[in-house]
Amino acid sequence: MPGWPDEGRRIVQWPHLRALMARAQAQSPRFQRIFNAGAGEGGYSRWLLEMPGLKWLVETDFDWRSNTHSRFDPRQLLFCASLVSIPAQDENFDLVLCTEVLEHIREHDQALDEIARVLAPGGWLLITVPTPPAVPDSNHVREGYRPEELSAMLSARGFEVVDQRFCMYFFFRWLLRNWPRLAYCPRILIRSLALLDCYFHIGPPMDLMILARLMKPHRAGRDAGRKAHPADLVSAPEPV
Repeated sequence: MPGWPDEGRRIVQWPHLRALMARAQAQSPRFQRIFNAGAGEGGYSRWLLEMPGLKWLVETDFDWRSNTHSRFDPRQLLFCASLVSIPAQDENFDLVLCTEVLEHIREHDQALDEIARVLAPGGWLLITVPTPPAVPDSNHVREGYRPEELSAMLSARGFEVVDQRFCMYFFFRWLLRNWPRLAYCPRILIRSLALLDCYFHIGPPMDLMILARLMKPHRAGRDAGRKAHPADLVSAPEPV
């Protein structure tokens, strides 16, 4: 069967995401309300649904039908929505996961305002973005963020950066650069290149991962007057 770059990306990112999440769970053992911001195909949905103590997992994207990993779990809510106007009340979530999304959003400042608004104080943000020199992508409005740049953007919204990591080195870069000529690359090759990239950090990285904690509320005045939405979970009943 053919494989796709996103499959390799998950293989490369997974050890780092797991380690960063373990660090957050050391201080906050249970996340009851999780927001997967820009879930895409839902590649991390299964992992999030296995979190201890989870009551609700809200996942949004421009096309929720692209979420091929939906498990029809009663705790899982899928919505079509933009991150510049998240359909959820203030301080709604304990954890936000945002992987490879921010670089697609022209109004990235507004998107970060919204993420901070819907995250409860003391809640966690795990975000991944390309970092220069990333492989150009026509779907990106900017080709990545430097660590100090993204850290400053988060700090301005009340976040404290707890940890950061890099991934995606030479082998993954080669895969992305040559992907147009490997349109139906065998899955075993995708996985092999991804595993090589996990263990051999050759050349500069092209992906940045940051774990941050919200230390103070950041409402940005957007919750006032908004209509109730099914994604409002603070006072929602338990899933059946």
